[in-house]
Order: sequence, then C-alpha cells, then structure tokens
Amino acid sequence: MDQTIRSIAVVRLSAIGDVCHGMAVIGAVQRQYPNARIVWITSPLEANIVKLLPGVEVRVYNKKSGFKGMLALRRELAGECFDVLLHLQWSLRASFLTRMVKAVRRIGFHPSVSREKQHWFVNEYGVEPRGAHVLDSFLAITEKLGVTEPLLPLPLILPDVPLVLPKSYVVLNPSASKAERNWTYEGYQGVLEYLLGIGKAVVLTGGVSDSEKALAQSLERDGVINLVGQTSLPEMFSVLAGAQLVISPDTGPAHMATLVGTPVVGLYAHSNPYRTGPYKDLDRVVSVYDELAEKEYGKPVSELPWASRVHDPRAMQAITLDKVIAQMEAFI
Repeated sequence: MDQTIRSIAVVRLSAIGDVCHGMAVIGAVQRQYPNARIVWITSPLEANIVKLLPGVEVRVYNKKSGFKGMLALRRELAGECFDVLLHLQWSLRASFLTRMVKAVRRIGFHPSVSREKQHWFVNEYGVEPRGAHVLDSFLAITEKLGVTEPLLPLPLILPDVPLVLPKSYVVLNPSASKAERNWTYEGYQGVLEYLLGIGKAVVLTGGVSDSEKALAQSLERDGVINLVGQTSLPEMFSVLAGAQLVISPDTGPAHMATLVGTPVVGLYAHSNPYRTGPYKDLDRVVSVYDELAEKEYGKPVSELPWASRVHDPRAMQAITLDKVIAQMEAFI
C-alpha cells in the first residue's frame, strides 16, 4: 500500500450496472486506503446509489450541462489536487471531464481494452485485465494501487423498504433498460407459474417507464407483489437485499443484487455474460450468446473482439423456459 496516497478522485458517470461494478472496486480501494479521501464524480441518477457507499463524497455532473457544467465542476474543485484519479469510463465526454480535476496520477484502461482515445487523457495505464468482465477491467486500473479483488457483498447504507414484504420471496425484474434485452412474456409467465406453484411469493421490480409498468401489470396475479415504478433506487437495493433469488435480463438491478449479496439468474443473448453478467453468478446465467454470436459473425466467440454484440432483435426468444427453471431449481 502506498502511504503517500491521501486523496483519490473517481470518474464513472453511468450506467447503473457499470457504476455498481465500480462501487465493488472502489469499496475495495476504501478498505485498502481507509484514511484516503475519495471523491466520485457521477451522473444525477447514478449519484443516488453511489451515495449509499459510506465515506465517499459524491459530485454530480449532468451531461445536459455540457462544457458549462464541466467548468462549474472545475470551480467546485479549484485548489484541490488529488494524488490519484481513476478514469473508469470509455467516453470522450468523461475524458474531457477528467481534465477539470487536478491530479498527479491519472490512471486509465490498458490499451488492449481502451476506447474513445482515453489514452490522450491519462498519464498511466492499468495492467492487462485478468478476465473479460467489465469489473475486471476496473480492477486492472486499481491494481496499480494494490487492489486486485472487489469487495462483494458491499456494506451499503440502505433505507427501509416502503412496505412490509413476505419473509421469503423471489424477485423477478422483467424489464431491461433496452427493450431488446427483455425476455418473452410467455417466458416470464412460465417463471411465475413455477415459483407460485412451489409456494414462493414473487416481487416484481423495475423503473418508472410506461413500458416497464405495462409489462409488470400484465404479469400481476395472486402471490405477485408489483413494485415496478414504486421504489427509489436505494429502496430497490433494500428489496433486492431481502430476496432469496433475483431473475433478470442484462440490466442494472441484476448488478445491484450482486452488490448486496443476493444470487442472480441472469438472462443473456445480446452481450457476452462473461463480460457484462452478474459478477458472482456467472455460473447461474442462462445464455444463448455464444451460439447466436457464432451464427452472426461466422467465427467462435474466442476469436471475436472484446465488446462484440448480437444484433438480432429476436435473440432473447432463443432462451427456453426449461433452462431458466433448471437454474432456479438448482438454487431453490
């Protein structure tokens, strides 16, 4: 541990899942440097969850404010020079934002996984990532500080759940941030029938969009508690923390559950789960990514670029109910 490190700036603006990965890594940095001041610059929505990490100061940058907002941040941090800045985002906007922060060491991604000219904005590279996961790429940066493992589960300051929930329940989070990542209505129906059939209460979680609410309402029945659009992000953390299991496509709540130690059955088709899946539950993922990627690109996944995606809009339909139930049975 470098005893000279007394202040650390972190830049990761979005999205919720990636910020969750970052929180697991920065939690480990806190444990390694308990006396260091840590300031995290993030977006307004994601600030709601970063604030749950004890001892981290949060600064909010709204991308809608453009360069005017960047200059405001520079004024806010004027007179400060951080020992280390951890640049955890592949984004030209985030890179410009880092230039508003004075820092001695500016550590970014290893060139093998760097994108959008991030190397122009740092003076030190992380090591080659040890794994394919996004979280591993963050650890490749913090390894320069001696931090090689995430802190999971993560001790967070969680609020009370807004209503009394059953003593034992399973969470179904049916909607992803992008509709193409949603599984089929028939698949979700089958999951509910299975869970209710073995006497499990089910809690639906999700955001406030009309499409998420509509899907949740269509899945309502006896034994199902619909909380979609009715909880804040911190409250959703509390709901996920109390669950026995979470079933979810590739979206933020799957990674939120990982942060609080709740196992996840992830549903994947468009992206490689070994890159973006629930970090502690990659063995529980139900994925058709490999077969669909090989079909689309004509070569095995091992020969594809790191961030290759499947573009078939019907990809999630290839996930079968029996495989999802088999994963749930193995756990429940």
